Amino acid sequence: MSNKKSYYAFEDPSGTTIEFQATSLQQAMVIKKTKALELGIPKEAFELTSIRKKPSQSA
Repeated sequence: MSNKKSYYAFEDPSGTTIEFQATSLQQAMVIKKTKALELGIPKEAFELTSIRKKPSQSA
C-alpha cells in the first residue's frame, strides 16, 4: 500500500479556500470538517476544487 500524500483544496461559495495535505480523500474529508468548524463555516459549504501532488502556488 502506498503512503503518498496529495494536496486537497476546498472552496466555499464566498471564496474561502482551504488546502492541506492528506493521504486519502476520506482523511481529507475529516480534516475539512475540522477546519470548517475552526472557521465557523458549515462543512457542506466547501466543495472539493482540486487534488494535486504539490501545493498550489499562492502569488
